[in-house]
Amino acid sequence: MKTLKNIIFSAIITFLLAFILNYIWLPAWNIRSIGTWLFVIIILLIFAKTSSVLNTFWSINPFKNKKLPKTSMVTFGIITVLVILLAVAGLFSSRLVKSKEYASLLEQNIVDGDIEDYKATIDNVPLLDKNSSLLLANRKLGTLIDVVSQFKIDDSEQITVKGKPIRVSILEYDGFFKWINNKDSGCPGFIKVDMTTQDADLVRVEGGIKYSPSEYFRRDLKRYLRKNFPTLMFEQSTLELDENEHPYWIAPIVSYKIGLFGGRDIIGVVIVDAVTGVVQKYNVGEIPDWLDNVFSSSLIMNQYDDYGKLQNGFWNSIIGQRGVKVTTDGYNYIPQGNDNYIYTGVTSAGKDESNIGFIVANKRTKEVVYYPQSGAEEYSAMSSAEGMVQDLGYQSTFPLLLKIEGQPTYMVALKDAAGLVKMYAMINVEKYQIVAIGDTIKTSQNKYRELLKNSGVEVFESEKFLVKGKIEAIKEATKQGTTYYYIKLENNKKYFSLSIVDNEEIILLQVGDYVELNSEIDEGKTILPAILVK
Repeated sequence: MKTLKNIIFSAIITFLLAFILNYIWLPAWNIRSIGTWLFVIIILLIFAKTSSVLNTFWSINPFKNKKLPKTSMVTFGIITVLVILLAVAGLFSSRLVKSKEYASLLEQNIVDGDIEDYKATIDNVPLLDKNSSLLLANRKLGTLIDVVSQFKIDDSEQITVKGKPIRVSILEYDGFFKWINNKDSGCPGFIKVDMTTQDADLVRVEGGIKYSPSEYFRRDLKRYLRKNFPTLMFEQSTLELDENEHPYWIAPIVSYKIGLFGGRDIIGVVIVDAVTGVVQKYNVGEIPDWLDNVFSSSLIMNQYDDYGKLQNGFWNSIIGQRGVKVTTDGYNYIPQGNDNYIYTGVTSAGKDESNIGFIVANKRTKEVVYYPQSGAEEYSAMSSAEGMVQDLGYQSTFPLLLKIEGQPTYMVALKDAAGLVKMYAMINVEKYQIVAIGDTIKTSQNKYRELLKNSGVEVFESEKFLVKGKIEAIKEATKQGTTYYYIKLENNKKYFSLSIVDNEEIILLQVGDYVELNSEIDEGKTILPAILVK
């Protein structure tokens, strides 16, 4: 009778604690989730301890009763079995045992490319890194009197919308009491930073954002996902915009393809409307084109590292390292079309200061293109750029690999101590002693072109043309701290963009003046960069 009472009361207390712990922890009820195994073990420990405490409490002489009750002993036995099973499953899911399976996770997604076909150019690349974009977003938030006291920004996500690279930062409640004040209307929207123009804007969302990680209780995003999908495992959710700039949360669905806990991969996504909470689930082959960040950058790089290290077995990756290659310690984003790609270098096992190639991976489809290209690794290029402005103390962003003047080229932004972009640098991949620094991208490119020519490197310049005429209209705008003038000539539909840095004389021009401009041939663009000739 005493034993039965002990079991009943221990079970009731354990159930209540398990309910609270499950509400806070939100584990996926999935046998492949280590979190679920740990949850069960913790609950069994609570039951065993509770049973022991109650047994002592109900004893005639509790201070002399040191013996564990049978229920606790049986429970500890079950825990021991579970821990052994967990360890065995972990071993048989590890790279030590399953190296070939790990090496093949990404293999079918990799194709070899030719550097001559590499398309990333200077026209549409992000000129800011994450920290700089967050700085701009927070500065924008500081100018918005109605929201700055109630909300904050902690993170941002890079996406591609209508072919343009942008970063989005959702407004988060600045604490529980701020949530109470604003929960009925929700977060007003998000801040969008254009990665090419460096413009930051608050986009107010009709109806307010009601589902997010900064919500509480039933509208907390993680809790909302777990309520709808109790058995699914998810990657970190990210904010994305459709083509109408409506916000959605993207939660990639995780599965393990090797053993019980190995070979982490994505098998689909759950999309949550951030305003209404409407949920849609898609398998990998059905994912809408407007999504960008299905496969995380770290997952792609980890799978490529497994592919590069484990082709000849686990022990070769540690001892002999024959044929071993790995990604470098960093990456950047390159938009192509309407998709978001990551770029990272590939180096040999020794991780010296040179690369043997680089990969570009689509974050929506996990398609990877490997380009064999020897040259300096990214951190050597960053050091070269920083060395040119050592007296100013500027810090380099992680490089973008572009084709500039027909040459594989690293391009970096140089930031001051406040995180503001002050200059741009271009570093030749094969000859990283060729470094061009400029206050604008155009200035840097012009210097880079001259350095290439002086070094005997063949330069493939864009086709130029000379345009002449009278000025019909002049518009002025400031981008990245630099003033630009947009000139329209009579009988010409194009606008020609000229920066004040490269064309000081433009400040003297007026409507009706005759000018000669040197520009590029591109029938598809309405605005063309130009240099003032006369």
